[in-house]
Amino acid sequence: DNDFLDTCRASTLLAELEDDDDLPEPDEDDDENEDENEEEEEYEEVVQEEEEYELRGGRRRTWDDEFVLKRQFSSLVPAFDPRPGRTNVQQTQDLEIPPPGSEPEVATPEQEETVPTPQLVLTLKAPGFVDSVEQTLEGDPATIFSHIQHMVASAVSAGGRADRLRRIWEPTYIIVYRERKEEEEVEKRGRWTVEFVERALGTDDLPKSELISYLQQNADTAFLRRWKLTGAPKSIRKNRNCAQLVAAYKEFLGSGGESKPPTPQHKPVVHTSNILSEGDFSPPHAREDPSSCTVDDVLQLLRILYAVASDVADIDTEGGDSHHFNVSAEEFQSKKLTNKVIQQTQDPLSLAAGALPDWCEKLTNKCPMVFPFETRQLYFNCTAFGCSRAIVWLQNKRDAALERSRGPSPRRDDHHEFRVGRLKHERVKVPRGESLMEWAVNVMRLHAERKSVLEVEFVGEEGTGLGPTLEFYALVAAELQRKSLGLWLCDDDFPDDQAREVDIGHGTKPPGYYVQRACGLFPAPLQQDAEATERVASMFHFLGIFLAKSLQDGRLVDLPLSRPFLKLMCVGDAENSMTETCAEYHRSMSEIDLHSNETQSEASTEDGTEIITGYITDDDSKFDLVQDPPKPKSPAWFTGLLNWEDFELVNPHRARFLNQLKDLAAKKRAILNDNSLSEEDRSNQLQNLCLVNPVGTGPPCKLEDLGLDFTYSPSSKVYGFSHLDLKPNGSDEHLSLDNLEEYVEVMFDFCMNTGVRKQLEAFRAGFSEVFPMEKLQGFSPTEVQLMISGDQAPSWIRDDILNYTEPKLGYTRESPGFQRFVNVMCNLNADERKAFLQFATGCSSLPPGGLANLYPRLTIVRKVDASDGSFPSVNTCVHYLKLPEYSSEEILRERLLAATREKGFHLN
Repeated sequence: DNDFLDTCRASTLLAELEDDDDLPEPDEDDDENEDENEEEEEYEEVVQEEEEYELRGGRRRTWDDEFVLKRQFSSLVPAFDPRPGRTNVQQTQDLEIPPPGSEPEVATPEQEETVPTPQLVLTLKAPGFVDSVEQTLEGDPATIFSHIQHMVASAVSAGGRADRLRRIWEPTYIIVYRERKEEEEVEKRGRWTVEFVERALGTDDLPKSELISYLQQNADTAFLRRWKLTGAPKSIRKNRNCAQLVAAYKEFLGSGGESKPPTPQHKPVVHTSNILSEGDFSPPHAREDPSSCTVDDVLQLLRILYAVASDVADIDTEGGDSHHFNVSAEEFQSKKLTNKVIQQTQDPLSLAAGALPDWCEKLTNKCPMVFPFETRQLYFNCTAFGCSRAIVWLQNKRDAALERSRGPSPRRDDHHEFRVGRLKHERVKVPRGESLMEWAVNVMRLHAERKSVLEVEFVGEEGTGLGPTLEFYALVAAELQRKSLGLWLCDDDFPDDQAREVDIGHGTKPPGYYVQRACGLFPAPLQQDAEATERVASMFHFLGIFLAKSLQDGRLVDLPLSRPFLKLMCVGDAENSMTETCAEYHRSMSEIDLHSNETQSEASTEDGTEIITGYITDDDSKFDLVQDPPKPKSPAWFTGLLNWEDFELVNPHRARFLNQLKDLAAKKRAILNDNSLSEEDRSNQLQNLCLVNPVGTGPPCKLEDLGLDFTYSPSSKVYGFSHLDLKPNGSDEHLSLDNLEEYVEVMFDFCMNTGVRKQLEAFRAGFSEVFPMEKLQGFSPTEVQLMISGDQAPSWIRDDILNYTEPKLGYTRESPGFQRFVNVMCNLNADERKAFLQFATGCSSLPPGGLANLYPRLTIVRKVDASDGSFPSVNTCVHYLKLPEYSSEEILRERLLAATREKGFHLN
């Protein structure tokens, strides 16, 4: 075995355990200091050990049984050591950004002889503890500790209380390794190759229900919704033919034919119709004991009740009466479950190892109503951004607990020994001006997959730290709202009441320069195969990275996204969740009676009923069709999430006209279904159907008089096209009573689906480069907006300013100068308040909770040697306002607003 072990270099195993791809580089200043601290030695130990395995005199070093494999985190630097004589690695490092227009550098690997890496089979054992259970270390990326948890849980589940209370870290665990044999690898890989699925799907070797279950356990919610794979596999297989399932599986693999099972970058959430259990959803009357009730039954009922209580829409099931259920959201919250989730996140080993119980993820995503927003946000912050961030989050929580327990004593205990490290900050420099957006695109593209904190400085300015970084995010958010970019839905003929002269980062701009709509921002439908759409899609890809980065680093950005767009980000809302749950339940119940007497095997059912195109006469023809199945168009990931109410919100003028067409279609159906009318009367009434005059006054007009055809005309000239066909040869088909239903359908589909598909696909791809967008599934659209933008309409009263600001160094709460400041602040309008916050804090929004939750608190000090002609200045990073003591409120207001219009960070 020595030859085999020699080929398994420690560096290869190390690479599989790293948090990120790049190991941190040591600070150059530390190389000159001989007295390095213990943390720095550990920081470089693995890299040094790795170098020892290089060829020495042409001979590779033998396997070292004493080698200690330590996990490295590229986003962490060694913890700060305050002891005298110790040097510390710099927490902030400069990152070079390629200028716009330059090609990104691609690292060319050095030419070297490659040795085939053998495949290891690792098996976990615990002698004397759980002798009868072994855990194979394979599957989705996971830590050894998580495998230990699964092994122990499966071993003691049938034991008594004493077994369950045994501490899992007491025994010595053994990892048994051996080389995977070639036939094992073929068997492991061959089961889920595209070739095998195409050949065996629908037979006893691979029943359709098995493939459906596999996809439900590994694919994300959007994928399952697009391919209509939510629900019980036995029910789905009756409505999905082999060609559709093969096409879905190819898309799941991502390459259309890779001969290996998928290995998603992020561990997927469970997406079966059940919430906690992995089995098929089974309605009560289909069980052996119809009166039995499972935890899943209770949770499904809670989801339905919560959706009804949310009053999203009147719920009409099975043609019955509409129901209205008035219960506050707080009534659905469970204090015991909330405390349990908080307790789980306080376990350092489980959190750092990514080994929290599965039910935490399932419940926060599937049943968010049982937890308050603060608890779900806490769970999101400590689990969504990777292990490095989780470790730092734990350390910060412990620091806060120590500060609370220490009290007013200034004594500082030495607790550095428990710290794993500090989160690395990477600093980039960008210029202001017209090229800012191009530089921002390069910054986000380079930093998307990094877990370190992004800091931004402006070229030629002295400011550094939080202030310039927040202004960078604010300037980019403002630039993204520019109308000329053609990203967002806007209307030249019907300007919104929100349009006004405003300064949101680049100086005062006239009405119409930015897209300002009461409903918020929503992507404009565009011609998907146009070259201009590729540019727009790349901007949405950048937007996805930008928003994910702002969430990851905790930067609030003033970007007024519409509710439908936010609904897409959190993969639906209460209405979608309830509708999907009800539909799954009714489908399952209806299928029970239809197939209760089914005795044939699935293979024989497939041979007798499977129809792909036309008819199938024999097994050979069926085999040929499965080998080369029809290519059904893959649904978009957001299919089914947006409804007519969303359309009315983002496109009110077009929706108003389509509503008139829908009313006209209803009148037409009523006439056609009225059996009391003669053919002549029916024809006369149909000919008399008219629309309200579009001008608003004058006689009604007939549909044919409008001269409309099946084309889409954009609402603004910024999109670069005048019209496009909604269907093949749409410009040749005129709108009439015979096809108005189809017109409404294709117009809605283009505006909310096909016309925005490429933009939303790019947005999701960019967002998921930072962290999976499915992590937002546990939040409502309103909550996601709060997390991204905070309070976009900041407001305060006099008591808020007095209670949540700190007058110091020349000012007290009773000082005349501070009282003038309070009066001026209370009289600012909405735009002026946003401008002041941008000036004083670097962000034009307040965190949820307003001034009370602004950290650090806004501090006002007296600016020395200043007169009425002086201007206020700020230290944005610490919210420190230096305010001259002006002689009147009028002068204070004038100087303060003038200061808010100044741009740049310079010494003051």
